[in-house]
Amino acid sequence: MEFQRLDKGLLPGDTQTALRCYRWFLARPGRYLYLTATVCGCYECALTEDIAIARDLIELVLARLPHRARQELAALVAVLDEELYRRTLPDPLAHRRPWSSGEQWWHHRLYDESHHL
Repeated sequence: MEFQRLDKGLLPGDTQTALRCYRWFLARPGRYLYLTATVCGCYECALTEDIAIARDLIELVLARLPHRARQELAALVAVLDEELYRRTLPDPLAHRRPWSSGEQWWHHRLYDESHHL
């Protein structure tokens, strides 16, 4: 799901919110975690509920930071990414989604389909 807000730019606090959501998601108990898509569809809900959207925002920030700040944030995010990769499962059908080409790896992890029931 593509959100137009990422194309418009960042607001103060967006990076902090995305990192907080990323850490909160990874702090959940259990061996495996499943991503959840937002039911609402608005950007604010997507950022806090769909960790892939939060990770997209972090990627946008990384691309815009000066070299030194980018290195520092990238080092922090690498630890979180490793945990996300370890605690989520690959979606074997992700390649069948017509919009999935060009998406980052975190969009190709399994989502919890029961979240909407």
